[in-house]
Amino acid sequence: MTSTYATPGEVRGNDWQAPLSSAAVRANAVALGPLVRAEADRCESEARLSDALMRAFRAAGLFQMGFPASRGGLEMPLADQLAVVTEIARHDAGAGWNVAVLNASGYYAGRLGQAAYDELYPTRDLPTGGSFHPPGRAEVVDGGYLVSGRWDWGSGTPTAEHVVGGCLVYRDGEPVRRADGRQLLLGVWLPRAAVRHTGNWQALGIRGSGSGSYEIAEPVFVPQTHVFDREAPPNPDADPLNKHVGLLFFPLTGVCLGLAQHVVELTLDAVRARCRGDVSKLDTATKQQLGQAATETDLVYRGIEEVARRADEAIFTPGRVLDPVEEARLRVANSQAGETLRRVLDLCADLYGSRYIYQSDPLERVIRDAWGALAHFGAKKFHWAGYAEELLGAAS
Repeated sequence: MTSTYATPGEVRGNDWQAPLSSAAVRANAVALGPLVRAEADRCESEARLSDALMRAFRAAGLFQMGFPASRGGLEMPLADQLAVVTEIARHDAGAGWNVAVLNASGYYAGRLGQAAYDELYPTRDLPTGGSFHPPGRAEVVDGGYLVSGRWDWGSGTPTAEHVVGGCLVYRDGEPVRRADGRQLLLGVWLPRAAVRHTGNWQALGIRGSGSGSYEIAEPVFVPQTHVFDREAPPNPDADPLNKHVGLLFFPLTGVCLGLAQHVVELTLDAVRARCRGDVSKLDTATKQQLGQAATETDLVYRGIEEVARRADEAIFTPGRVLDPVEEARLRVANSQAGETLRRVLDLCADLYGSRYIYQSDPLERVIRDAWGALAHFGAKKFHWAGYAEELLGAAS
């Protein structure tokens, strides 16, 4: 797919700044709110990010947050990336999901050698998405690999310029093993023209994420320079955002946070309308329940923001990587955001009233999107057990 989207200058006439700094991209995310809400129905019906939002997000720099500074990129701190995804998801979760997953472009690109980077990314305005589940197959041949497979959960790939797929590696039909015995898993830049989207994304929620399956049925050649090690160990000498291969998943936490904020905002509007702006008409129980939902939403965001800030301090320190507890804390942030979203939905449902059962009601989609987000691996509660294991191990 060739780049057909507008440059920042071509989408001017809006309050967007040239995406030359973290502050500019964060400001752009705020300014994009009305357009995100206006395009939400189109994203839902088309089951992908709309063309208008793709153009706007590209112009605003929302897919460039993870590119390394060593290659001229923004290399935005995790806390700023979290803020951008949360802000977009507060208006539409599907759009926020696209920002989170296509923001992986810079993380992926930063793992390429210089020649391959120059070939694949002549501009940083080339959104890249992909999936690693289930993994495809990469058979070692001279100069590279023959790659085939079918990948599910391909969020953002229908509108991405580059598509990546996870592939288990084979040589002469036998698995290629790492030193620890696990089979080698690579992230592979797939030839875009060979990728076929199956159109099977008919989902309960997060429909605008475009998370359907894609495949390459007949093996195609991929140069050995167009891959990266998906399970590489932490590297203290790498660019900050590439010191750990799992860092790229953290910004997705912003989707559950944005959804929780959206639920609270809609409920506040509903309660205001019911009391006609006269708060004295509200009973104490209603105010307490609404205040609890708002407090939990606000404080979990601030807590996760602090987790991100501490991680930023570590990874942006030369020669420093996250310790196992710090890594686990980043992973569990999404689980905690998901748990807060569940609680806020429960607290607000009765306060809102019964109209959310209608498809025409704005909370109806937010509820569906919430359960779609909560189905994701990253929001599962079992991550808490992994965090406990790391804490127990560190204490001993």
